[in-house]
Amino acid sequence: MPRTTHPAPPCPRTHRRPDRRAGLGQNDPVVCVVDGAGQVVQRFTVRHISAGLKELLKRLANAGCGEIAIERPDGPVVVSLLEAALTVVVISPNPLKDLRSRYGSVGNKDDHFDAYVLADTLRTDRARLRPLLPDSPATVTLGTTCGARKDLVGHRAALANRLRAHLQSALPGAVGLFSELDSAISLKFLAPFDT
Repeated sequence: MPRTTHPAPPCPRTHRRPDRRAGLGQNDPVVCVVDGAGQVVQRFTVRHISAGLKELLKRLANAGCGEIAIERPDGPVVVSLLEAALTVVVISPNPLKDLRSRYGSVGNKDDHFDAYVLADTLRTDRARLRPLLPDSPATVTLGTTCGARKDLVGHRAALANRLRAHLQSALPGAVGLFSELDSAISLKFLAPFDT
């Protein structure tokens, strides 16, 4: 679920050029900006930390970009792009792999080339691509709740493992009595043994 603690400053719409599109390679991350003819206008690398995200937004604004294609629909980069009022389009890795052949490359993954393919595909196939929408408040709440539940389940499993390890040394016969050590019946059985 996209989450962030510091909202990104909005990208000024007054300087946007409708013919400018950007693509963001996933690993490096490399950004490629193309014009209406598919010519590279700018290419740069940014960091995923907050300073890098601010730089990314600033450089996209300076290039006049209003739309960007990326490979992943989540994470701090997506949150920052959406908060900056940019149109974000997701082209997942499998279709991107097929799109590389359109440009004559079928070899290994290259983020510089992928950034160009993402930007140019956004330019040529924009009508077929759906923009990513920001999460609704209900979705954000659900994501936060699911994340908290996942943390609690992990904590419970860790405590059950600690209990099992302690019982192996203190009360080895109790370990095999129950299929799950953290079940209500096994915990009730073990309550009198406060070692």
